[in-house]
Amino acid sequence: MNHHSMLDDAATYERININLLYMGTTGSHFSWRVEDHLLQSVSYLQSGASSMWFFIAKCEVPRMVRVLVEHMDPAVLAAAGGDVCQVLGLKASQWPASFILAHGVHVGLHKMEPGDFVVTGYWVPHSGFNAGVNVVSAVNLACAGWLVHAIERAMHWCGKLGMLIPVEKLLVLSALQLADGKWLFVDAIAYEALEPTEVQRDLGDIVSYLSQYLDSVLSYMNTETKPAWSGKKPSAVDSDQAPNPVRRFIV
Repeated sequence: MNHHSMLDDAATYERININLLYMGTTGSHFSWRVEDHLLQSVSYLQSGASSMWFFIAKCEVPRMVRVLVEHMDPAVLAAAGGDVCQVLGLKASQWPASFILAHGVHVGLHKMEPGDFVVTGYWVPHSGFNAGVNVVSAVNLACAGWLVHAIERAMHWCGKLGMLIPVEKLLVLSALQLADGKWLFVDAIAYEALEPTEVQRDLGDIVSYLSQYLDSVLSYMNTETKPAWSGKKPSAVDSDQAPNPVRRFIV
């Protein structure tokens, strides 16, 4: 699956773009979580008993967050800096789906049978349990539409995760692929024909983010420094009339 994702062009990161194999037992749970960097996830039930999955639609997430803030142990919430998203990111939160449902949050349910795939979207909290012994493979994915979510949350994850995806690298690779008429794992022209709004949004995000990043780099490069005087007469290269190497680089 990684060969059809943007993450194929990034380095291997633990739990993000490597396949994981889960051995389930009767009644075993997987906690409420959102994927690191708000990535998508794909799970495949290879064999064994079925699994029950619970989902929270993205439009219901603010309501779910409010419920968790109101009922979560204050010490746990304080340890996460008051950030419920970080608690969900740690994948260590057990809440009965019935409890969340009882507090007015719509909860989706899906029964996963052997041979089924389950795909979770960006920023979609999910949890579940196994009806018996089974074997499940899972991996994270990053499609082109994920870029906007990655950019929006890049600073949020900074310092809160043990592994960080090189967002700038993926953006540059995306720009290079687009220049060649491709979009990493899918033809850019075909993608635009199917999802013109998504393409325009992603292009705008790429341009905006890279422009800001380039401006900050150029600002740093243009920072004036005043080295100690060496006692020698400044040469033509050292004078204020010398060509600006940064400007020549831009041109």
